[in-house]
Amino acid sequence: MIDQAAQVVTALAAGRKANQLYPPAHPTFVEAMDALAAATADATAGGIFQLNLHQGRLYSEDTPVSQDAPGVKAIQDAFESRSIQSATFHVGMTREEAIAFIEVLALRPSPDLDVEKELSDRGVEHITIAFLLDDDSDERAERERLREQDRALYNRLVGVLRALSSRVAERDTPDVAGASGIVATIMSRLLDDQAAVLGLATIKGQTETNLFHSINVMIYSITLGASLGLPEEGLSSLGVSALMHDIGKAAFDHSDPAQLELMRQAHPTVGADILARLPDQDKAPMLVAYEHHMYPDGSGYPERPADYIAHPYSRMVAIANRYANLVDPGSGIEPLTPDRAVMQLLAESTSVLDPLFTRMFAKAMGVFPIGCMVRLEDQSVGVVVRKGDDALRPIVRVIYDPAGLEIDDPQDVDLVAEDSRIIEVVTPESLNVAVSDHV
Repeated sequence: MIDQAAQVVTALAAGRKANQLYPPAHPTFVEAMDALAAATADATAGGIFQLNLHQGRLYSEDTPVSQDAPGVKAIQDAFESRSIQSATFHVGMTREEAIAFIEVLALRPSPDLDVEKELSDRGVEHITIAFLLDDDSDERAERERLREQDRALYNRLVGVLRALSSRVAERDTPDVAGASGIVATIMSRLLDDQAAVLGLATIKGQTETNLFHSINVMIYSITLGASLGLPEEGLSSLGVSALMHDIGKAAFDHSDPAQLELMRQAHPTVGADILARLPDQDKAPMLVAYEHHMYPDGSGYPERPADYIAHPYSRMVAIANRYANLVDPGSGIEPLTPDRAVMQLLAESTSVLDPLFTRMFAKAMGVFPIGCMVRLEDQSVGVVVRKGDDALRPIVRVIYDPAGLEIDDPQDVDLVAEDSRIIEVVTPESLNVAVSDHV
């Protein structure tokens, strides 16, 4: 029976892989499904056959399925991610039912996935399922609730910035009060869960890129400010300043190439003029709008006296702005991976970036910043989602298994606890992955 169990598990794994990679008419798909039908027919020849999951391992009756059986880990993970405690195969199971079971195992796990209904809808009568009690379901649901809440907050801020930009474009005076309130909420979230907020900064807009850029610069800026120990009032001022640093760009017609060139040089002065007109406002946003392209070595713009010293917030926003431009430079320019972007900042800290603030920013982001896509020793691939106890071994959400197949229910792996290491950083573009979907 145990040899039959290994054969069934191997056939299930091969069937899942074929279902992911090939259309139903492909010879490899047909061969895999024929093998699965044959394996389940042999296993049920003497009566029912059952696979059980206990403490992460598959069993046939009371005997564990060998961990050396090809695909056993993939099927264990597939059962566990769908809370399947056991699958019982009955005499008379057809090839079509085997294919239907594979299709259901290929569905993305979610709280709404009803495995029994999916099997029933596909006409499966000879497979019955029992389910695990999920002790972690409340924790996962809370984590997902907070994630959706954070993204809703981000989207609200996009809407507020869009309205502000429209008012500037219409030569009207913007009202930054709405933005200030959302910045304060994001700041509180960052102090509570820095990793979750830095994860938001991986969001990239396909259109209205200036809006997404400004929000991400704000997130990076308050991350730096928090690492420096700024009080909440200072962090709030820094956050609003970072959010408004490019407000002057809204006064230009982006469809006119001549205005785009003028905008590059003039937006700091125009932005400062706009923010200076706001009554009873903190003056830091005006200064940051004016100074964020002024560099310690005297280069940059606008022109200023040789002994002019930019506000600390301006120097901090300049670092966040540069980092955001390196990891998301816009169309036609190759982005740097987050780790290489940090190294580039450090290289520029001897000239165009404040050296102390840059070192603090690099420390806050880490060797492998959140959003970095990495390959591990076992050839699995994941995204860094949190710092770890070791700077070189963070917490990684593994999204591709060692065979290169997408994992249905990605798990967070502490590389220290698992004694695993990163062997290389990979580009999301090479795998056609949107990092923001996985952090």
